[in-house]
Amino acid sequence: MAEVAAGRMRVDAAALKVLAHPLRVRLYDLLADEGPATASQLAARLGESSGTTSYHLRQLAKHGFIVEDEERGNRRDRWWRNRPGGISLEGWRYLGDPETADDMQLVKGEILRSYTVALERWFAGLTDWEDQWLEASEDSSWRFFGTPEELAALRDDVDEVLRAHRGRIEQRETPPGSARIMVQFHAFPSGRLDD
Repeated sequence: MAEVAAGRMRVDAAALKVLAHPLRVRLYDLLADEGPATASQLAARLGESSGTTSYHLRQLAKHGFIVEDEERGNRRDRWWRNRPGGISLEGWRYLGDPETADDMQLVKGEILRSYTVALERWFAGLTDWEDQWLEASEDSSWRFFGTPEELAALRDDVDEVLRAHRGRIEQRETPPGSARIMVQFHAFPSGRLDD
């Protein structure tokens, strides 16, 4: 089983193998994007059979990625949701290992694809949103020189801010006029420095 750190499940090699299936990544993302759902609802959304989605949901649950939403449904009509706290997928740990590199490439590729689709959907539908949502959103890219330690500090600072906001927001009822918010934050070196 994967280790849990600061409320987030750190994905280990065994859990990574379970997640390394395109449909499982899509199921995990749909639950994150749209909230709790049943196998039948997810099957309809993805064009799969409910038997297929049910099997993959059980595998995700067995390894801690998702949990049954006990506030909804019953024994026949099981609802699923992502585990509280989310997951931490430290891909760099697995790319150098021949036993996990392919799994990590698949998972990271599917995650990147879902990020791209979400961003493209946002841009394609800008005219559907009220001005207050457009003014509150952000689309920026920052570039500057720094060390690995400075990059790690930046990552940690942003992570702390996002956790604080998410924790505060998740502790209240969903207010009228609210929408699910996605924050994509990527921080990485864009090139090597010459010696």
